[in-house]
Amino acid sequence: MKKIIAITLTIVCLLGLVGCNKTNGEDLTPTGYPSGQVQRQQVMYNGVIYYYAANGFDSPLPDGYELVGDVKEVDNDKEPSVDWCGSRVDVGQEIYASDNSSSIYLKYESGYAEFRAKVTSQ
Repeated sequence: MKKIIAITLTIVCLLGLVGCNKTNGEDLTPTGYPSGQVQRQQVMYNGVIYYYAANGFDSPLPDGYELVGDVKEVDNDKEPSVDWCGSRVDVGQEIYASDNSSSIYLKYESGYAEFRAKVTSQ
């Protein structure tokens, strides 16, 4: 009887470990997004890709920024290639820009998040 209980407990433990490997059969990256998809929030505005600066979603909007439009389309499988499109953002999110900065801001429920222009090497 003790052997049957020990074998049953061993099988239950092994089955529990097998279920902890992957979620929905997708390989997830450290960001939590599936492999092969865009990993960082980004938006294209005026022909430039802006990346999320990773400093929160609840910042106040700095002086000098004005509403210029909103996100029209989202594709998480590739970087945006057309203005007003983005990855890992939501359709309808407002975009704020300033003539004197290399950053834009996107509006979130609790505030604004900074997105910085992609640096290109020459």
